[in-house]
Amino acid sequence: MQQTTIDVIMGFGGVHPADNERAVRWGGYLEAPMLVIALWILLDWYLISHNMLDTEIRGMSDWVVWAFFLLETVVLTLITTDKVRHLKRNWANLAIIVFAFPPLFEVNEELGVLRLIRLAFLIGFFSHNFRIVMSVLRQNHLGKTLVVSAVFITGAGILIAGIDPAIGTPAEGIWWAWVTVTTVGYGDVVPVSIPGRVFASLLILMGICLVSLITANVSAYLLARSTQKEIRYEQRELRKLLDMEERIDSLEKKIDAILDALQKNKN
Repeated sequence: MQQTTIDVIMGFGGVHPADNERAVRWGGYLEAPMLVIALWILLDWYLISHNMLDTEIRGMSDWVVWAFFLLETVVLTLITTDKVRHLKRNWANLAIIVFAFPPLFEVNEELGVLRLIRLAFLIGFFSHNFRIVMSVLRQNHLGKTLVVSAVFITGAGILIAGIDPAIGTPAEGIWWAWVTVTTVGYGDVVPVSIPGRVFASLLILMGICLVSLITANVSAYLLARSTQKEIRYEQRELRKLLDMEERIDSLEKKIDAILDALQKNKN
């Protein structure tokens, strides 16, 4: 039995992993457009809150977002095997379709606050993808590695504040350490002494190794998911072959029975 996750509780559970292959595949196809819609909802909220969006454009935006939720819900519900289960897992989509219906905003401007219900979608969407991040972190103890690295980087930031005169406070040192390890390199805080630059070189080397480690784990996770899909496909094909074999055996027995009956009749 699958554990109920936060995205399912919030009503953005998507297609159940145990549903039919077509539904799972289409659920994956719609994830990219959902990401675009999520980003637009966030931008739309910012533009509206700062009165930067024209009324006509705002109305068009409301219709586009609402139509996408309607289309996504209808399409996936039609192709899923257990339609009731899918609607229960995605009850928030239904709430958005009902309460964020654009004509409601036109009837009463105060109802425009219902647009905020779409912001809940962002929480559900990102919590849905947060599970993927956690799966990657659990692989090869990457999560523990990141925690140890975070402590080490913070400590390195405090240490550089005592080594290099150009970095005056531990806060500046911690900021510099994180910017250095992530290879961002803003250049607002830099070591100027030889000991500071030697220490920075070691930290840069660690940053390269850390990024490589994360990339390798993410790649391994994606390959594992691909392998699992291939295994599931092979298992389905094997079940079909076994079913065909059983049917052929049954037909052979029936043919043998008919031939035996004919032979008896001749005798």
